[in-house]
Parts: sequence; structure tokens; C-alpha cells
Amino acid sequence: MSLGTKVRQYREAKNWSQDDLAFKLDVTQSTISNIESDKSIPNSMLLSRIAKEFEIDMNQLFEDKITNINQIEKIEGAVNLGNGTINMQSPELIESILKNQDQITRLIESQNKLIESLLKK
Repeated sequence: MSLGTKVRQYREAKNWSQDDLAFKLDVTQSTISNIESDKSIPNSMLLSRIAKEFEIDMNQLFEDKITNINQIEKIEGAVNLGNGTINMQSPELIESILKNQDQITRLIESQNKLIESLLKK
């Protein structure tokens, strides 16, 4: 079962419209539509927020079967990788992710400036 199908099923189990979920996640309805139709894959931050809204572990969005939403065991902020659990709310992990995102942003900005200068020549 695809990620989009699971998001739709969890959303419908909550009796939410795409607009309702979009509002809760601070995204557009078309973003939810694109996710549910598998036209786009949400980034890890949005996946985390989706899981939090559905009150599920993020891994459940990737399982082959969907669990009854009323029987889901809540594991807030943790991802089970089969051989251990990573605390997704770890300050060190969050700091590292933010640092990497800043570095990526600076690299993209440098790349854009380089491209602009090459186009001017």
C-alpha cells in the first residue's frame, strides 16, 4: 500500500477532509492531494507532523498494512529501525538536522550565484 493511500485512509478514519488536514499541518489542500495521489512525497519534517496529527508512529506510514487507528500504540517521537529506536526529539539530532539544512541552503545560494554569474557572461 502506498504512502499516499495510507495518509488518505488515516485522514478518512479521523473524518477529516483534505482541507482539515492541510489546515492542521499548515500546508495547502493541493499539497495533501498530491501526497495522497502519490504525486509528491513529503519531506521528513512533514512526515513527522502528519504522523503526530494522526497520533501514530511515523513508521506506520511505511508499513505494508494499515493498523486499525483505534488500536495504535502511541510512540511519540521515536522511530524503530528494527535494531533499535532513535529518539526523534533528541536535541542533538534536531541541532544536527538544522545545521545540515543551513549548510545545504548556503550551498544552494552559492550555486545560484555562480549560475547567475555564468549566465551574465
